[in-house]
Amino acid sequence: MEDLTNIWNADDEINEEQLLNYIKGKSPEDEQYAVEKQMTESDFVNEAIEGLQQFESAGKLDEYVYQLNKKLHRHLVSHKEQKEKRKIKYLSWVIATVIIILLLCVLGYIVIKMKSL
Repeated sequence: MEDLTNIWNADDEINEEQLLNYIKGKSPEDEQYAVEKQMTESDFVNEAIEGLQQFESAGKLDEYVYQLNKKLHRHLVSHKEQKEKRKIKYLSWVIATVIIILLLCVLGYIVIKMKSL
């Protein structure tokens, strides 16, 4: 998934601009038909349009979309920062240390076995 802010499925033919134009009543007739056809085929699109139609004005809708995008962006940035914090910073040194400790253990085992013979 390249764009985490895009929640539409790849097979959905309707985009955000078409959806908002349909809600505002500004879309051409052929586009209205395509949106209505998509509504009958997809429960997600149907629910999205029903939910968007409950807003009183387009200004409130635009503001709500802006706020959602802003919150989503903040969440994704904080999630990325948390993921970076969880990474082991000096992984090559950790691996080298583990290998040295294992080699010392094997060498110690060989020395103990040779002394017991």
